[in-house]
Amino acid sequence: MKIFIITIIIFSTLLAYSVFLRSFISPKKVLDDTSSHENVLQKLHSNDIMHPISNVYKKMFSEVLYEKVVIVLIDALRVDFAGGKQMPFLQSKIELNGMNSFVAIVKPPTVTLPRIKALTTGSIPGFVDVVMNFGSSSLTEDNVVTQMKHHGKKMVFYGDDTWLDLFPDHFVRYEGTTSFFVTDYTEVDNNVTRHLEKELSELDFDMMVLHYLGLDHIGHIAGPFSPLIGPKLKEMDDVIRNIYQELSKTDVPSLVIVCGDHGMSDQGGHGGATESEIKVPVIFLRTGEISSQKKKEDIPVREIEQIDLAPTLSILLGTPIPKNNIGTVVTEVFTGYHIQQKLVALMVNGLQVAEVLQHNVADYELDKGYQLYTRTHKSFLTWINSNMSTAVSLEQGFKLRKQFEDSIKLMSTKVSSSITQYDVYGLVVSIVLLWLILFTLFSMDRQNKQDWILWQVFLIVSLIGTFSHMTVCTSDWIHSDLLCDSTVISRGLQLSMLGIFAVMMTFVICTFVSGSVLAMLFSTFKDICSRGTISILLKTGTVIHTLSLLSSSFVEEEHQTWYFFIVTIHILIIKNMYQQIFHSKFDKTLNTSQKEKSQNEADPVKYDLKKDSLKEYQLLNTDNEVERDFKEIHLLHSKVYHNKNSCSNEVLGTLREEPIPSRRNIAMVIVVLFLCRLMRSWNQTGNKWLNIPDIGDWLIRPENVYLLSVLVAVSILVVFLCKLMWMSILQQFIYSIGLVCVYLHKSANGSLVHILSPSDKNGCLEAQIVYTSLLLYILVSVWNKFQYDKDKYYKMSSEVHTAFILLLLVLSRPHNIILVAMMVVQDLLIELHIWPNSKFSISDWTLYFLWMGQGTFFYQGNSNSISTVDVSAGYIGLHDYQPIIVGCLLTLSSYGGIIFWMLSLLKLIYWKSHQDEDKDNKSTIRRLKNNLLECVHVVCLFRALPLSVYTVLVTFMRYHLFVWTVFSPKLLYEGMLTVVLSVISFILLLCNIIL
Repeated sequence: MKIFIITIIIFSTLLAYSVFLRSFISPKKVLDDTSSHENVLQKLHSNDIMHPISNVYKKMFSEVLYEKVVIVLIDALRVDFAGGKQMPFLQSKIELNGMNSFVAIVKPPTVTLPRIKALTTGSIPGFVDVVMNFGSSSLTEDNVVTQMKHHGKKMVFYGDDTWLDLFPDHFVRYEGTTSFFVTDYTEVDNNVTRHLEKELSELDFDMMVLHYLGLDHIGHIAGPFSPLIGPKLKEMDDVIRNIYQELSKTDVPSLVIVCGDHGMSDQGGHGGATESEIKVPVIFLRTGEISSQKKKEDIPVREIEQIDLAPTLSILLGTPIPKNNIGTVVTEVFTGYHIQQKLVALMVNGLQVAEVLQHNVADYELDKGYQLYTRTHKSFLTWINSNMSTAVSLEQGFKLRKQFEDSIKLMSTKVSSSITQYDVYGLVVSIVLLWLILFTLFSMDRQNKQDWILWQVFLIVSLIGTFSHMTVCTSDWIHSDLLCDSTVISRGLQLSMLGIFAVMMTFVICTFVSGSVLAMLFSTFKDICSRGTISILLKTGTVIHTLSLLSSSFVEEEHQTWYFFIVTIHILIIKNMYQQIFHSKFDKTLNTSQKEKSQNEADPVKYDLKKDSLKEYQLLNTDNEVERDFKEIHLLHSKVYHNKNSCSNEVLGTLREEPIPSRRNIAMVIVVLFLCRLMRSWNQTGNKWLNIPDIGDWLIRPENVYLLSVLVAVSILVVFLCKLMWMSILQQFIYSIGLVCVYLHKSANGSLVHILSPSDKNGCLEAQIVYTSLLLYILVSVWNKFQYDKDKYYKMSSEVHTAFILLLLVLSRPHNIILVAMMVVQDLLIELHIWPNSKFSISDWTLYFLWMGQGTFFYQGNSNSISTVDVSAGYIGLHDYQPIIVGCLLTLSSYGGIIFWMLSLLKLIYWKSHQDEDKDNKSTIRRLKNNLLECVHVVCLFRALPLSVYTVLVTFMRYHLFVWTVFSPKLLYEGMLTVVLSVISFILLLCNIIL
């Protein structure tokens, strides 16, 4: 029965959290129709005084500034990459007075799909686009590319195939390259560049888009400081020079725009909100007569928003500004326009943004930006019809331009804060279900089983829940597209959620009616306190960590919480070991004294007592009442300490049966503690100290390649030696081949010193050999399982753990292989020196290994930012993009540390189940099943607690400044961790069933 209940709870948790994510990260509100010149002119003709403006508008869009526009979009081009010695041609053009260069600010999430949408629509994509980044569909929202197609413009495209998914049938010529196969950084760009010769010779296009991916792929593989970066930037510089020079040979006015879609973090990823990720260069290179005079060096580069490119491109290309744009026209690039035309462009831009504001904000008339735009609009009408002198008119025109820009930015900010549409009903229902699940897990073991068959309560709750749901879905004041729709999927979801609610609420009602709530809380508190300081720390620490998530700073620096708890728990273990040694010595001395007394009552001189027991011997033979009382107190202490209500001889007999830790055990725990301290310095993570150099940064420098190679080789050898004693000869041979190929794979791209010539630059063959070795090792282990006579479950779990280490090695970055070796050493020391000498319950051991897994997650360099995801791990051993395999490898790499320690926990459970002297196999199996169920129960509680609390927090903070940079990424990480631990829980339940 309990297995069934826990299984339902796991499914319910996944379902409730999925509904919460869908309700929280929902699509934004947009205007469905498209912009047109006719609509704009209609607004301008609404008043006779507007005729001069409409004439200017018509002239602007009938005589475009540039007939040819080439957009060179370099994926992950940071600001510090553009120009300089690595891109000399681009740097020489940036320095000229006639060229325009800007720093564009990118809104999180900094991944490709949302950024392309921002560039083409001028709107801020929702966080849901992070998930859609791996499976984009056509873009139906009004955008620059679609507008060009409607106006008969010819477009060609080469590069990231995400564009082809978003804009199908828009380009007259095109070729896409796979954006997710990150181990390729050469062919992916060559397949773009090879089309340039033909395109630049024909020049029959109006706009050509080139999206280069090689730089981004190098970042994912080796980081921004890799020696591969310089040659790639030089390659991009040559491409830009070639395009510019070919366009300059013609008399056609042309424009080359060089920009990045997002930046690159110092770890090589992107998706977060660090400065290197959100700042990208935007450079406008126009052909024709350009002044050779250089810009003044003390003039700072102006910052713009990335969404400002959409309206700016629309004006440059002669198309209407997209309907949902909230960007501001960058008038500096309109070098052929006079001030009157620039102001008309800003006024039309303001009209369009004001329309978006009206659609998203109910009281838009009270908005400061809208009021400023209205006043500026009136001043502009007065100015354009005035007869002021040229100098005064020009000065007034510059003031109006500044006011227009300010008003548009204010309206844009207001729209950005209200554009996201939350499904409040879905949020509330999900939170209620998560809290009911938490309460059910908390009180499940203490509930009377008869309460589960109270169908009357269940029926009443079901009726009330159904009526309430129907009332909400039929009301006008609140509605849920997810939970109130009439589709088959929505109805199935509604029935599932209603069933979960009815079952869990019935359980809660029965618990409260029985009056066992206070008794349950008291019993739980008493149980925690009776288990010692380590058990108290494990449980209270888990609660404290959950409460720490209520602070955005603690979310960003979550690793610090886990680091502190891991160090503290091992210090307590050392302290308990010292106490055990002290008490065992005292009890041993006391026992020796008692024996001497009984054997030497007639002639005490016969015995040669040790110095340590002499004093106790004298106490035992004294007539002093105080000293006899002292002896009795210590005897009582011995009984209490060993929890035995028996005589001292029985206590000492029990003591001999229980292992007593030695100083060597303590020394080994100190080594574990030292490795924890070393591992936390391996990869800096979080936000505050992310840019501080760490050990990993130092090891991956090109000048340290020999040292890194030696350390990696030694680490692989350490892993082999730690696992050698449990392997057969055949397993040793297979495992050694896999370990050697791990090194060969990592050396293929130059990260390590070559021993043998690699099969290719990505080491695909070597990685595939590792996978084959892994499979063969498991098959041999399964075959050997049938030959085990004793402890076969423990041995099998140990084999699975060993096999996973090989997979973790090949999926890790080169410098993190050393980290894996330290994890293996820690696991061995814990198994040999903490397992036998610690009186933890299964629940305590489960929390201990979950803590170790959480700490290892951050040791690997992960964080609560999307930018730290090692995307390259998903493509190890693959020749092309296979979504399911990539997703699995990416998950195993990111959460490898947690899986590692959970497998270690499984070994412990099997080991403890065989420790009892009872040789009855049925008793062992029963004990093993109970331990597995207790483990799964604790894992479910470990997930339900933070999910219940954190969902409440983000619901209240959904309009917070950090909602998309801090809280939302953490939501995704919590969801993925829940999935990983749920899969592990299902595996443990399956093991329980098949035993």
